[in-house]
Amino acid sequence: MVTSVDGRLALLAVLPLSFVVVNALKPFLRKGQHKLPFPPGPIPLPLLGNILSIDTKQPWLTYTQWGAAYGDLIFARILDQEVVVINSQHVAQALMDKRSRIYADRPYLATVEPFGWSYSMAFARYSDEWRLSRRIVHQTFRPDSALKFRPMQIRRAREMIVNLIDDPQHYHAHFATFSSSVTMSVVYDYEIVARDDPLVHLVINAMDIGVVMMTPERAMILKMFPFLLNLPDWCPGSSIKRDARISTNLSKEMVNVPFDYVKQHMVRIYSSRHC
Repeated sequence: MVTSVDGRLALLAVLPLSFVVVNALKPFLRKGQHKLPFPPGPIPLPLLGNILSIDTKQPWLTYTQWGAAYGDLIFARILDQEVVVINSQHVAQALMDKRSRIYADRPYLATVEPFGWSYSMAFARYSDEWRLSRRIVHQTFRPDSALKFRPMQIRRAREMIVNLIDDPQHYHAHFATFSSSVTMSVVYDYEIVARDDPLVHLVINAMDIGVVMMTPERAMILKMFPFLLNLPDWCPGSSIKRDARISTNLSKEMVNVPFDYVKQHMVRIYSSRHC
């Protein structure tokens, strides 16, 4: 993963010079720009910003601590990227839902395309295609429409409870199986095995290596040093390139395997009705 030793060595090797160049140019690039004041937040360090204060594996814990000190809207700087953190459901709904035309766009994440997640609505930029996808999702999952999924959710919840009673040590895996099974049932009408389902494992593996890189804290490395994707596999710092390749392959499987299942399932249904 990107936090490996060779990744850190490559980062440290080019970090000082890159920061000096980028930050030296900033005053000239921003000259004449007038901005409204940012929300409150921790004081950033020169060049580094607040990156050293953030738990990159669990950044939400850091943001929760900052929220107690600075409020529901926080400003931070991660290297050269300015970030506003929304720290409450109320503010998130006010900005992202009620004012979605202004704030619904996604930030650029340098890891989305290399890691094979550019197809995902969750990371798509605001566009006509995104608006169409959002409308379809709202039509399908609005409260009155989602009632038809309740029996399936209850059945999956009961399976999860049985798994928790039988094997409480692996509760995290049971929760992951439950959430994946509900999604797979709704989207693909796929009936999973209560434990060790191959498609659930595929989804979990794809998300474990891919989604963790879809955060500003992790994506910043590729934004600052995109050449890491072109390093030879034997070179220090190439672990992020290998992870991107693995993630892309798993992401393609995660999309194609259940889609192929649906096509085969539809063929079987059609054949059974026309025998």
